[in-house]
Amino acid sequence: MNFKAIFANKSTLDFLAMFSSNIIKKFIGFAKEVILASVFGSSLLYANFILIRTVSDLFSQLSNGNALQATLLSKFSKLYSNNEQISLKQVRYISKKIMILLFALSQLIQLPIVYYIDSSDYNILFILISLLLGLILCINFYSSVFLIVMQGQGKFKTNSIATTVDMFMSTIFLYPLTIYFSIVGVLASRLIGFFSMIYKYLRPIYSVSEGKEAKFKVKDFNISVMLLGNLANVIVIFSRFIAGLDNDNNITFFNYSVVLLNALLTAVILNINTIVLAKLSVKNDIKIILFSFFVALGLGILLVYLVDLYGEITIQFIFQRGAFTQQDTLSTFAYAKDLSISFVFIFIASALFQPFFSLSQNKIKKDANILASIFSIFLVGLFVYFCLNTSSARENSLITIYILSFLFMLMSLYSVYRFYKIKIES
Repeated sequence: MNFKAIFANKSTLDFLAMFSSNIIKKFIGFAKEVILASVFGSSLLYANFILIRTVSDLFSQLSNGNALQATLLSKFSKLYSNNEQISLKQVRYISKKIMILLFALSQLIQLPIVYYIDSSDYNILFILISLLLGLILCINFYSSVFLIVMQGQGKFKTNSIATTVDMFMSTIFLYPLTIYFSIVGVLASRLIGFFSMIYKYLRPIYSVSEGKEAKFKVKDFNISVMLLGNLANVIVIFSRFIAGLDNDNNITFFNYSVVLLNALLTAVILNINTIVLAKLSVKNDIKIILFSFFVALGLGILLVYLVDLYGEITIQFIFQRGAFTQQDTLSTFAYAKDLSISFVFIFIASALFQPFFSLSQNKIKKDANILASIFSIFLVGLFVYFCLNTSSARENSLITIYILSFLFMLMSLYSVYRFYKIKIES
């Protein structure tokens, strides 16, 4: 085997760069949570911050990430394969309009949450936090669009380096800034990461105005596909929001539990999903789907077993330092045990949805709209119910994640059925 030829291949180098950067970013992201746990523990101030941040996190999942990439990457790849230079005037214009919309929507939801928290000592601080979170949401979206443009140019290695620099810089400044500026320091460190990436890697792309005009419209963003593509994270984030509606620190234990449980989803399941998606784009093989299903099921069962046996000692080893106490460890462990089975449903659903996403968007648009509508109805229904229900936020968050994760699994089974029906019809 000629290893020199393999490593000289651009596609191989791009894959290795993306794979390596993903591993590094997962590690950096995990390190950030450990730092935050040591500084804030389960304090009420941090709990309220997580509750407010949930809104911008939810919008980020719907407007960034893999779903946005799936919506836009093929468009830019096709443009750059047919033209040497592309004018991005229209891309900048539409992206700025969506940025303003995202900021307005985030504030419309976050500011009432600030009022709901009812903490007169921190009202001004929480309003500032809400505005900064809206700013970060907008910058994140705008940067994500141009990072996808970079991928459309074939610069996957540069894209990987840019996003890694972003996370690395924000993590380096996280601890000192949180020590001196508390919660505001968390957001300031995030802005430092963004501006480091923008200055070094995205500034040259922003300024391109010559060449063939890239036709770019709001309808290029398929909201239904973007929702379904990020459904696992949306379920977790919405359940976290429900966990914080008690004006207590319960949401912090939910958050730390999910950091651990989500590690397997992001490190293993999503990588398997990427491979399945690539394979199904070339060959329609039920063995691939069955393989991903049994891997997801096996890993989910293993997760439940490991959390039950070693969850407490793992949480103690990772988090218990600084402001994070022994009682915090016990509370986080109890939450993780209760949440673990719901992640089995999420693992299975995430795996089974991949065949559906391997089809062209024109073919799945109608089904995606139906599935997204059903999920949205459940989401709104649960929110209204729990606003009127007086039971504990902890119990409500568990009910939410189990109902939505099971619905997610049922929808994924339907998506497999639709995948084969569409394949047969075409």
